[in-house]
Amino acid sequence: MTDEASGGQGQDVTFREFVAGKKLFSRYTLIKTLGRGGMGVVWLARDEELERAVALKFLPDLIIHDRAVLGDLKRETRRSLELTHKNIVRIYDFVHDDTSGCISMEYVDGDTLSNLRADKPHKIFEPQELKEWVSQLCGALDYAHNHARIVHRDLKPTNLMVNQRGELKVADFGIARSLSDSMSMLTMDRGKSGTLLYMSPQQLDGERGDHLDDIYSVGASIYELLTSRPPFYSGNVDRQIREKIPPSMTQRRKDLEVDGTPVDQAWEEVVQACLAKDPARRPQSINDVLNRLEAPSSKTRRAAPDPGTPAGKSGTLVGAVVVLLIIATCVWYFWVFRNTGQPLDGVTSRSPTVAPIPATPIPAPTIAAAPVAPVVLGFGSVTVDTAPSDATVTLGGQEARKSPATFKDMRAGTYPMRIILDGYETLERQVEVREGRVTELGTVSLQRATAVVELNSVPAGAKVLQNGTLIGTTPLRRADLTLGEATYILFLEGYLPREVKANLDPKKAFKQEVPLSQVPPIYTGTIHGKVASGNTYSVPLTITLAPDLKSGTMTQSGKHGDIVVKFTGVCEGTELHAVTGDVVSQPPGIQWAPESFTLRFADDGKSAGYECLAGGKTYVADLSARSANVTRMGPAYKGIIGKGGRSPVPIAINLASDRRSGTMTQTSRYGDMVVRFNGVLDGSTLHAVTDEVISQPKNVKWEPESFIVRFSDDGRSGTYECHADGQVYTAQLSAP
Repeated sequence: MTDEASGGQGQDVTFREFVAGKKLFSRYTLIKTLGRGGMGVVWLARDEELERAVALKFLPDLIIHDRAVLGDLKRETRRSLELTHKNIVRIYDFVHDDTSGCISMEYVDGDTLSNLRADKPHKIFEPQELKEWVSQLCGALDYAHNHARIVHRDLKPTNLMVNQRGELKVADFGIARSLSDSMSMLTMDRGKSGTLLYMSPQQLDGERGDHLDDIYSVGASIYELLTSRPPFYSGNVDRQIREKIPPSMTQRRKDLEVDGTPVDQAWEEVVQACLAKDPARRPQSINDVLNRLEAPSSKTRRAAPDPGTPAGKSGTLVGAVVVLLIIATCVWYFWVFRNTGQPLDGVTSRSPTVAPIPATPIPAPTIAAAPVAPVVLGFGSVTVDTAPSDATVTLGGQEARKSPATFKDMRAGTYPMRIILDGYETLERQVEVREGRVTELGTVSLQRATAVVELNSVPAGAKVLQNGTLIGTTPLRRADLTLGEATYILFLEGYLPREVKANLDPKKAFKQEVPLSQVPPIYTGTIHGKVASGNTYSVPLTITLAPDLKSGTMTQSGKHGDIVVKFTGVCEGTELHAVTGDVVSQPPGIQWAPESFTLRFADDGKSAGYECLAGGKTYVADLSARSANVTRMGPAYKGIIGKGGRSPVPIAINLASDRRSGTMTQTSRYGDMVVRFNGVLDGSTLHAVTDEVISQPKNVKWEPESFIVRFSDDGRSGTYECHADGQVYTAQLSAP
């Protein structure tokens, strides 16, 4: 479980779609996906037996289908069941069958330190902000290393999570390592467990991991949280980890132009020690790391005064004076109140022979001490910060403040607190103010606000994509999508894609039913333009689409004949971006260079805009959709080609079963010329080109040529047209 289990936005395909063909574990009710990583999909679920929310990490199929690897992973995972520390994400169960498996673990209702850092104004933490969380991390690692005897081997900021109560949780203890090792065995990438940027040189070399590798990773993680980058993050990272010493964190901040104060020297020293290449030079236990961080830095350390020195004697004298003053104050208090006639134990006490000591304040000696904020009896104070910061905090009837916020001199009691930040869910809780105390609420992690989206299509079953990522199929309901402007693409094969724009508001669900239009197979129009001489031209254009909407043929008609080329492309929303490839047929003397074009479809599919950039010019056309005519073509057609005063030439066209290829026979006084042809059927129009000669008379040569046959709707007749040798040859054809 990494940041995938933090309740962030995930790819919420239906569970039935995700585990198609797999057994559903009836103990769990799936709620939504939390993330999809290289090691599996994580779902938020409800454990019906334990009646609590859990995170389910489903295992890759490669692991499920290898019984030996699955057995090793199961044993390692069950070892992790023994980890019961409050700062370690709990592992509850390992569930599997022959087709699927998952690990049930504690669900953390917060975010990762990596994301919390990214939300900071300057993208970094300061040491004081991390101190408590680092202390909790060290406590968790001490427990794991010394009591459970388990090493993490994949510590990094995305595996360190903070829940709504501000408590650190270490995720993937044992799981990340076991999954990584298992996948490495199956993919033959053996030996390296962990994430490169946080690996020690020893892990990088495939050595067996121990607690000193975790200490290295702790140093690398702190380095990133305080500077916004790991110690090594670009170039040949492997070599740098083995050979290079990273700059100080203060220097890295300067190099990256990150606003922040110089990092405290104690933190610099500890992190550099953790990142030592030689394990023997690192702190030898995680408690050693914590002790070094909690000790004063070299800038603030002061040697204790020797009692024999003047400073030591002065300190002793000041201490003695303080003790005497305390004793004198006590004597004064009891003397005054017992001898001024005040009731005491129900008896008026008088002493006429002794004059009362006047209640004159005794001046206190001037002693240097750290300033302490005064606390009024009956009142207390509250401090709170948020991640991200700059949220509006209100507490009781106090004036609203921006986080980090301090509320002083509040009367003891319980007050409602509200935290508001644009783009995040409003947080409300009760806060107890205690008399004479400062209540520190720490850093409260805010959850990103989400919106509800309900999309349906007619017909249903369309895939819904956001930024190229599949988020489900219609009918779709998602309650975890990010606020603000969003664009969704609905795609169903055989229908035109539809683009839906939304402005998501947490207070109102976005609902829309989208009618989908079937794809017309043919679009026709005319390209208009001007040549250099100023004359205008018009080129008839026909686009024929395949059912996948990403390929087809394009026909451009000219005075020399039709050129037919194939194209392939990709759909981006309601636009097709295509490039031409193979030439199906072309008139003699016409050369075709591959070119790209774009089709922009109208929502109803009845029209489209064509745009092509070629030779430094832009060509456009408005296209109209038309359905393909259902032509009942016969197997053979005959006619007479007229050659303008010359002897007519009988022609016979025999079609193959695909109606796109066949043979053509032309008869002359020298005999029959028989050639094969192949073509493209564009509705009721056949665009063909001859290629192979089957038989020919002596002394007669045949050059490949293209021709067009336009069939009637009933298929009983057709018109033959061929452009060759600068002439146009036509014939009226009829079925025998």
